[in-house]
Amino acid sequence: MRRITLVLLSICFLFAAGSAMAQSFSGTYAVTGTNPGVGAYQGTLRIEPRGDVYDVHWSIANMRYTGVGIVVNDTLSVAYTDANLSFIGVAAYRRRHDTLEGMWAVKGGSTMGTETARRR
Repeated sequence: MRRITLVLLSICFLFAAGSAMAQSFSGTYAVTGTNPGVGAYQGTLRIEPRGDVYDVHWSIANMRYTGVGIVVNDTLSVAYTDANLSFIGVAAYRRRHDTLEGMWAVKGGSTMGTETARRR
C-alpha cells in the first residue's frame, strides 16, 4: 500500500510540474528585436494558455500579429500572421528565467530575425 501511494504521489508531482512549466510561458512581455534589412523594433508580446496550446499576440509599431503556439521541451514554437493574413511566419522562443530568447522567419524570406521578450 505504501508503495502504491508513493507511485501515485510521484505521478501527481510529474503532472503538476509539467503543467507549471507550460504555464510559465504565459504572461505579458516587453519585446525588442531585429528585422533583417529593416532594423530594430520594440513592442509588446502577450502569451495566453488555451488547453495544450497558446494564443500569442504581438503589438509592434501600430501593427498587430497573432499566432498559435505549442511547447516542446523548453521551446515555444509559434505560427503567426498579421491581421490581413498577408504572410505566414514562424517563431521559436527558449525560456531563460523571466526572459524569452527568440528567432523568427517569414515564408519566402531567406534570413531570420531575433527577438528578446522580458516579462513585465
